[in-house]
Amino acid sequence: MKKHLLQAADRGDTGAQFNLGIMYENGLDDSRYAVEGGRPEAMRWLLAAAEQGLPRAQIKLAEICGGEPEIPTNSVKACGWRLLTTTSLCGAHLQKAQSAYQRAAFLLTPSQIAEIARFAQGWKPMVPTIATMSGQPEMPEGGRA
Repeated sequence: MKKHLLQAADRGDTGAQFNLGIMYENGLDDSRYAVEGGRPEAMRWLLAAAEQGLPRAQIKLAEICGGEPEIPTNSVKACGWRLLTTTSLCGAHLQKAQSAYQRAAFLLTPSQIAEIARFAQGWKPMVPTIATMSGQPEMPEGGRA
């Protein structure tokens, strides 16, 4: 199963990328066998799906980044992804994302909040390419316009 997921993820399939990210984060595949790669691979695949606009990948990425508040740039990244998800969600999911953003943003400086707003306003989904999948993409400081 993992081989098929990797092939689909390499082709840019956001669902496969998200599932791989979750597998690597959990350290187990769908058969409960251990997978190697851990957090870096989880972040790689979740970011690939998030950058293409998959809201659940954006939320999961925000949760992971927000789980490391001792790294200031991660708090900014987490808030950026949380704010971005508020543009594509509705109902209870929207309320949850807004609440999470507000809680996290409370601890940030005005300049960090402005950086997050620029990221969310200028964000455009990426079109997957082979080059995108070969490396570990990152959200640049200040976001991508």
